[in-house]
Amino acid sequence: MSNSEKEISELCVSCGMCCDGTLFARGFVRDEADRKVADDCGMVTLKIKETLFFNLPCHHFSTCCTIYDKPRPHTCSVYFCPPIKRHKSGEQSFEDTEQQVQTLQQQRDKLLKIASEFPELSQLNFRELKARLEEWAEDEEKVALYKHLFLILFIFDDVRKRYFTPTEKDKLVI
Repeated sequence: MSNSEKEISELCVSCGMCCDGTLFARGFVRDEADRKVADDCGMVTLKIKETLFFNLPCHHFSTCCTIYDKPRPHTCSVYFCPPIKRHKSGEQSFEDTEQQVQTLQQQRDKLLKIASEFPELSQLNFRELKARLEEWAEDEEKVALYKHLFLILFIFDDVRKRYFTPTEKDKLVI
């Protein structure tokens, strides 16, 4: 494994935003055999419009994937976020990739830290907190009360859209 591949692997495994619910609410399951693997891992699988998924956040992610070297759903072993795909295709440096990942993580962590100061929000994971804030976005009183959270969520969404939304080119790189 080259230094670049090793750096990417370490960044990917330690990041986990695709596993912890930061980027996605569900992971794709490609077929029934893959569903069995997910079920064997203790993941809750479901079918939506004939497509199989498992719920996120994944309980096997705890600062890094705890089943990385074991059988896991196909998507877990082939997914790379857009910043990593851009690095793998030579479009950007590892330093830029690492900075993009860290920037999104910092915004997520900042949001969770401030939310932890509010008893009614302190026990929510990122996905639940984001959904709650989106639900409250039209309520002027809630927006005024939680204005710092709304601002950080806005910044988070901007960073996510800018760096983590796949382009057509990203979809071609595995």
